[in-house]
Amino acid sequence: MGDGLLNAEGQTVTPVRRMGRFTLSRFLPAFHPDAENHIGETITDEDGRTAYLKTFRLSAAQTRWGHLLSQLAATDWDLDASAAALRTDRDGLVGRLDRAGFGHLLRPDIIDAPHRRH
Repeated sequence: MGDGLLNAEGQTVTPVRRMGRFTLSRFLPAFHPDAENHIGETITDEDGRTAYLKTFRLSAAQTRWGHLLSQLAATDWDLDASAAALRTDRDGLVGRLDRAGFGHLLRPDIIDAPHRRH
């Protein structure tokens, strides 16, 4: 495991299930493009000691996809707010989503709008 997991600044940890004295949690990185990024899960006891840890190192492309989706989630899928956070405009964001393979998540009229304007 590299610095992406050990220096996990901005990492999001979500407790998923509690069974007896153990807690299953899942974690996501902050999706920094210049760092090693890991997703995974951990089981800890009531004292916070790790009983189980499973991680997956993300590729550069997976990190970019995660960053894009996390920005959309942070703005509750407001395309204009997400575009501003990503320093682009709405058409740029729609194109980026489409090129990343996420065009199916948007209504067809939103995908087609930039093409009609240009």
